[in-house]
Amino acid sequence: MEEHNKGSRPREIDVKILVAKSKKGDKAAFEELVKKFSKYVYTTAFFILRDIHEAEDASQEVFVKVYLSIKGFRGLSSFKTWIRKLTVNTCIDKLRLYSKIKNKKVSLDKITEEHEVVFTRFSQSLEVDFLNKEMVKEVLKIIVNLDESYRIPIILRDLQDYSYREISELTGKPIGTVKTNIHRARKMIKEKMKMYR
Repeated sequence: MEEHNKGSRPREIDVKILVAKSKKGDKAAFEELVKKFSKYVYTTAFFILRDIHEAEDASQEVFVKVYLSIKGFRGLSSFKTWIRKLTVNTCIDKLRLYSKIKNKKVSLDKITEEHEVVFTRFSQSLEVDFLNKEMVKEVLKIIVNLDESYRIPIILRDLQDYSYREISELTGKPIGTVKTNIHRARKMIKEKMKMYR
């Protein structure tokens, strides 16, 4: 899996050059940026929204936002961090607006290797050091079908490296609630994964 990940992740030097060119209005460079990050944005959106069409819409919305605001991108964080935050914010806004995508059950049949682009590692707190590629997919199936109150914080904390404070700000929940829900989500995942040991 490590070899696949190395090939999948956009190289930061390439990204910096493409961002610089895009800021100057180079459309080809911007299209290349979109190509590099499309799977990352879509997969993140899918795991949060759990709806293929909503994830596609969110992805398009994110790249429109990037196009309109890239000239103001100052590079205080990496471009990947910036686009990740745009994606998460866009998806959380969608969840607030559309109740139809809150409680549906989904599978990962439409996602093959793309999950590796986004979720290159699991937090040690999940204690899943035994994972192979199939196990990774099983854990992601469990996560994507958790209730929103558990799914969103566990994705942001253990798969996207957000701090508790950042998650609290993004979701509008108190830090105590965020920590409790993450703890419960980890427990649920561990319980469901026992059958694979």
